[in-house]
Amino acid sequence: MRVVQNGSQTQLVIREQASIGEGKNLVKILVAEDDLYAAGLYKAALESNGHEVLITYDGQECLRQYRNGLYDAVILDYKMPVLDGLKVAKQILFSNPEQRIIFLSAFSTEILANAMEELDKVMEVLPKPFEPYDLVELVENSP
Repeated sequence: MRVVQNGSQTQLVIREQASIGEGKNLVKILVAEDDLYAAGLYKAALESNGHEVLITYDGQECLRQYRNGLYDAVILDYKMPVLDGLKVAKQILFSNPEQRIIFLSAFSTEILANAMEELDKVMEVLPKPFEPYDLVELVENSP
């Protein structure tokens, strides 16, 4: 699913399914997820497909790690302690407007669409709950 902006309109677009591994590029990924169990699942699924993954557990830690490395993708939980995903994304995009960011969220798509308008960028969104392979598929089959 993606948030797409056309002028003043914001839309959520659901991606068509593709098989895992199709268009696979191994990537270095920074993940910010405050749920330890979920973070472990994401890390295991992504690393089992050959990706390099660094897990952080709050928004501030995520920004600290981001400043210390180069990442092909940043995966952010929308609601996190210290700094939420939206604030983290704003700071990352300020320093690197081309950074690929994927949001994970249990919030409704309407709430996310409104929040994404603030970023002024097309964002990828994976609604919770999802299976770990859904995250692998999104990472491997999207730009």
